[in-house]
Amino acid sequence: MALLHKKSSEIPEDAVRLNEKDALIYFMKLVDGWPDKWEIWPLAFTPGILGASTVMSSIYINTHYRGKLKLGTYGRLSSYIPAVILPALMTTFFHKFYVVPEVVLNTRQCPVCVQTKAGLLQAGFSTAYPMLLAPMSAFMFATRHFTYRLPSITEHPREVAKLYKKLSSPIMMPVIALLAFNMMTSMFLTGKEIQTVYDINLKLQEKEQVEELEE
Repeated sequence: MALLHKKSSEIPEDAVRLNEKDALIYFMKLVDGWPDKWEIWPLAFTPGILGASTVMSSIYINTHYRGKLKLGTYGRLSSYIPAVILPALMTTFFHKFYVVPEVVLNTRQCPVCVQTKAGLLQAGFSTAYPMLLAPMSAFMFATRHFTYRLPSITEHPREVAKLYKKLSSPIMMPVIALLAFNMMTSMFLTGKEIQTVYDINLKLQEKEQVEELEE
């Protein structure tokens, strides 16, 4: 059964009506049981791909600040959880639960709007979020383990801001490139998801038409 949007006056008498939640569950079950996974790979793998892209960007950013503050092995795992693992989980979660439903249900009826939303979410979690969390985490561990002389954030906030700017300057161009890459990747993959939903519904409609002719 194809998932179609119709006005009340256009709905056939034998059609199965679904609310948005049921329609989403129904369609994702179709995707999970689709025989050829390569035909539906954007819907199956995009959240994971975006999560992996976030991990790479976050590791680069976190490694930079840890290196500048000479942390070595101090607090490695503790700094990677908020600055790398959490952004990746948030990327996957938000795309799966806030972008995919709009792709499947076509609630906005504006593919570019959905792609832009997906791109902004990816840019935020993959780059902007680590650029905030990674230095905060590194500053905390550098203060705790005395690996770098840091000004007090409560007594000298301007000095801390200057240090952040100084440490961040060498990687600003790579970070901008990572931000653009992540945003464009998310928009591209979301576009592929939209096309995949269209292709699935088209194939289901064709199958229904064939079955009706055979009857």
